[in-house]
Amino acid sequence: MMKKYQIADFIFGIHMEESLEIPENFKKFVIDTDEEVQVEYFLEVVDKLPELDGECVSQRIDLKVYKKDDLEYRRMNFMGMEESYGQYEEISQNQVKLYLKREFVHMINVDTVFVSLFAMEKRMLAKDAMVLHCSVLKVKSGVILFSGPSGIGKSTQAGLWTKYRKARVINGDRTLLKKENGRWMSLGWPICGSSEICYNEAYPVKAVIFLGQAEENDGRRLRYFDAIKAMISQITVNGWNPQFVEKIWNLTEDFAAQIPVFEYGCNMEEAAVDTLENLLLDILE
Repeated sequence: MMKKYQIADFIFGIHMEESLEIPENFKKFVIDTDEEVQVEYFLEVVDKLPELDGECVSQRIDLKVYKKDDLEYRRMNFMGMEESYGQYEEISQNQVKLYLKREFVHMINVDTVFVSLFAMEKRMLAKDAMVLHCSVLKVKSGVILFSGPSGIGKSTQAGLWTKYRKARVINGDRTLLKKENGRWMSLGWPICGSSEICYNEAYPVKAVIFLGQAEENDGRRLRYFDAIKAMISQITVNGWNPQFVEKIWNLTEDFAAQIPVFEYGCNMEEAAVDTLENLLLDILE
């Protein structure tokens, strides 16, 4: 049986055993519609992953990517483990086979494991959308995005805003950025890291804040090219695909031309909220 899902304006179907328990956050994107799906995925649990054919175009500790006749294949590993847990194989541009190794089937309800099988960032880019590593905070009429490397304090700062300004976290780890009707929007994404906060909601982006740790709270707006570089450092990029990289760069240029991007060194006190709020005063009106 195929179930239909929608992320942004990408409608897709998944064929899989009904007994498999997918992540709760992914279920928030299920839809009931008569619209045709744009891509069909066929998920199968196997004892052994099929052999891959084609040219290896990228190899990382957690991912191998192959290409053959304009079709892409991927094999996924956990960090520090040689054994692969899953595989992605394009049959055509709109049909994909997914394989999950049986010994890892108990992890199918983990957001990052399940979503990694779909190479979803590739489909999003085809829709002019990109995935940013950030905490999404609803303030007034839009959202501000706290970004930066893992462990820098995104969840901490979002928590301070929820405590002292009654703001609301929409997603604790990622968002999908897409321009709709001339405005850059933060859209729902089915991965939220350890925060366990994930809502399928859309809001206009007011600002992006790249965090740093500091004893004193201080920030500044980044210049255009510095903003682009900061953004790309936290966007999911398929570096082995030159067309992907070029399109991400073009989208980020457009984003940085419209949305203010700041760097902000801060501590973990209420004053960090006060200082940033003053920095964003005109933006948050």
